[in-house]
Amino acid sequence: LTEKRSTRSSLQNKALHKYFLIIVDALNELGMEFQYLGLKGQTLSTRYTTTIVKNKFWRQIQIAMFDIESTKDINTKQMNEIIDVIDKFFAERGVYVQFPDKEQLKDEM
Repeated sequence: LTEKRSTRSSLQNKALHKYFLIIVDALNELGMEFQYLGLKGQTLSTRYTTTIVKNKFWRQIQIAMFDIESTKDINTKQMNEIIDVIDKFFAERGVYVQFPDKEQLKDEM
């Protein structure tokens, strides 16, 4: 027998990507920039994007906590635990980011 893992629904997936956008907006409003080692070892910086948030924030926390690479392979409980970590990070800096609810997603449907 194989265990079937309960992964997130398409609505939760939409909400997750909306959450990435909420985080991007919060970081950019704070004037924070993503810095990385660029050409010839020079530090480059750019405004945050959803791709940067997904791959450099979310995915890194996800791998550290659950050793799971792909966001499609996490379940709702794991997703909520990662959200708690990110919410705490922002709260400690006086910024409130809220995971989108169904009402917020209706506008995009």
